[in-house]
Amino acid sequence: MYKIILLFFIPVVFYAQSGKLINIVDGDTIVLSTKGKNIICQMGEIDTPEIVLNSKLKREMKECNFSKDKFIKLGNISHNFAKSILKIGQTYEYYVYDYTRSKNPICKIKLPKGLRVEIRPTFDEIMVSEGYALPYVVKSKPDQLKLFLKIAKDAKQQKYGLWKENYDLMQCLVEHRYSLRTLR
Repeated sequence: MYKIILLFFIPVVFYAQSGKLINIVDGDTIVLSTKGKNIICQMGEIDTPEIVLNSKLKREMKECNFSKDKFIKLGNISHNFAKSILKIGQTYEYYVYDYTRSKNPICKIKLPKGLRVEIRPTFDEIMVSEGYALPYVVKSKPDQLKLFLKIAKDAKQQKYGLWKENYDLMQCLVEHRYSLRTLR
């Protein structure tokens, strides 16, 4: 009887996989090569401005009344910051914890040890804390939700990254995301 009950208390553990980074598509999407397969990983807890015209960018342009060029400029700034953190050809540990509607994995990328990593050990955390991404907290666990909202609030108050010269646009993006209501 005790053995059967214990099975229900065993936590689900996500095992790290490793993959070689072959492309940084934009600020929140990368391509890893794992076991001979290319995997498009969507970062699960961040959202960055788009770098190409798509339906999301069209919606945000309409909601915020800013030009396509302004959004794409911010997307490229975020993309370049991502490139300063992640290095093509380097191997990273990652965890897949869900999948997008298009069946691409939603990933969390663990960064190798370093000065910045001691405080913020994942790519998502650094992107938000430095002000180059907003939290995407739809599928976050409560402890992660709390962390991401706190570091995003700090980035906003300190005017880091995209907040520095694009406060109005970033604030508009926050205003149109119900999940970020505590950042308003």
